[in-house]
Amino acid sequence: MIWLTYRQFRMSAIVAAGVVIAFGIAVVSTSAGLSGLYARSGLASCHASCTTSTTDFLTAMKADGTYPALYFVGLGLLLLAPAVIGAFWGAPMITREVEGRTLRFVWHQSVTPTRWARVKISLLGLASMAFAGLISLLISWWAAPIDAAGGFPVGGGSQLSRFQKVVFDARGVAPLGYAALGFVVGVVLGVLIRRTVPAMAATLVVVAAIQLAVPTWIRPDLVTPVARTGPVLTASAFQPAQFGTEGQVTVPVDIPGAWIVTDRTVKPDGHSFSMLGASQCSDLAMAQTDDCLAQQDLRQVVRYQPANRFWEFQGIETAMLLGASMVLAAGGVLWLRKVRLT
Repeated sequence: MIWLTYRQFRMSAIVAAGVVIAFGIAVVSTSAGLSGLYARSGLASCHASCTTSTTDFLTAMKADGTYPALYFVGLGLLLLAPAVIGAFWGAPMITREVEGRTLRFVWHQSVTPTRWARVKISLLGLASMAFAGLISLLISWWAAPIDAAGGFPVGGGSQLSRFQKVVFDARGVAPLGYAALGFVVGVVLGVLIRRTVPAMAATLVVVAAIQLAVPTWIRPDLVTPVARTGPVLTASAFQPAQFGTEGQVTVPVDIPGAWIVTDRTVKPDGHSFSMLGASQCSDLAMAQTDDCLAQQDLRQVVRYQPANRFWEFQGIETAMLLGASMVLAAGGVLWLRKVRLT
């Protein structure tokens, strides 16, 4: 079974190994330069106000186009990997045998249908996890200086910390869980649809939906966020503020590496503050408006996940994804035994 599985998917394995090797060579050959920029910036020994050192390092890093390119290539590889693995490894695993009318032939050998499915799902699932794990290990190691500086700068004072939705799935052990689930989703959809191309298309859609749904609706509730409330004391706090469509005011908060779940500016009665409701301030000149806003006794209410909870979230989410993968795989095998595809 192991040899047969390898023979059937050896081209995919060769391509995956080539991607890992090429990416590994790229990050290893540039890691010394990136680490050198970090060391020269003084961030490694900085323990107080490190704004200047952080700015110097990130500016020098972005000035060399190689580092941003590798950063986003690694990010893209891991974000696309679950859907691609599910579509090109998972979906064809059953449907290729069905369409080639070889499934019955395989089952009439010395290997039972259950064992055949179990071995192939296990081997290819582990290969999927190995691919994602190696890429994640490489990019996490290479990008450690950038993550230590608060994340990749994207303009407007914002940074892509490793807790951000788009980065979290490409760091640590979470990519293993997403790769496993993407592969199993492809297998199950192949069993249900029984046609390779439609199963591949459905897998791409379903896995992309999972990758959107988990960080949006599930991840925020895995651990209760920390709440912090503080006064908005000065008018200058409103200078970089962002205003919503209904006039809500969001004052930027500086918590290095944290995931800001909600950031609200509220009035003394606890309701959200809106510029549309502050007519006494909105008709004044800019300087007078700032003074008027500063006298409203406003509070900033922030709910956030501290940076030191990153691995706690990684562990919980990965366990959840692997558990879902095993349940889904078991269901697929049981369904396969029941319907005996022809």
